[in-house]
Amino acid sequence: MTSPPRPAPPRLPTPPARAAGIALAAGLGLVALMTGRKPLHAAGRTWSAELRIDVPKPDLGIPLLRERGVHPCTARVSRAVGTPDGWWDIGGLALRLPGAGALGRPADLLFATTGTGPVSRHLLRPVRQAAGRPLTTLLPTRAGGHSVALLLRPVDDEPEPQGFELAIAVDRGGWEAVGLLQLRQERFEATMRFDPIVDELEGTTAPAWVVAVREPAYRWSRRLSRRSPRPVPGVDTGGSDTDERDPG
Repeated sequence: MTSPPRPAPPRLPTPPARAAGIALAAGLGLVALMTGRKPLHAAGRTWSAELRIDVPKPDLGIPLLRERGVHPCTARVSRAVGTPDGWWDIGGLALRLPGAGALGRPADLLFATTGTGPVSRHLLRPVRQAAGRPLTTLLPTRAGGHSVALLLRPVDDEPEPQGFELAIAVDRGGWEAVGLLQLRQERFEATMRFDPIVDELEGTTAPAWVVAVREPAYRWSRRLSRRSPRPVPGVDTGGSDTDERDPG
């Protein structure tokens, strides 16, 4: 089956942020070469999931939030450094939403454990359980002429929650609940690599400085994924075995 066409190249970043992104990519690349694996979120658990939109936000111009509906998706829960369960680490939850990106491509959303205040939502927060605390998109994006952030908040106190409230904050305002993410069936065969630069949520635009910080690291990640051996079946190492598109 033919892959959807690639979206336009990322916007040109500002030089200082670009330098920071290159430095970050170099550091992560060195770790990858030394360890033979992804430097961050190397192992995780992947789930078939459903994202239900209950409170649409059509004024933002994001098709995903335009109307009520249920969207099948894939979720991956992981720990940034890979410490054992119960140890301090940065939790992560990645979402892939088929057809929610530009030109019919999937959209990838990355969430990390942070605070929830106007400032702390942009600061990483170590936790003992990867998805047991609120997770946000960390870096801002733009939609409908506004700065936008997304939040996933566990709906229960279980160490490994299966349900998360989806909320949105506009222009550093308070969080407004818009839906629910429900993890359904764990996928032991799935290995995926997420790329929010290539597969951006349609209707959103990352600021140039965000692209500058992220894009070099993701470019290195794409190259390493093409060179790395196929992963062992049943072990999710964050590779690209079932994700064969070439984002370049």
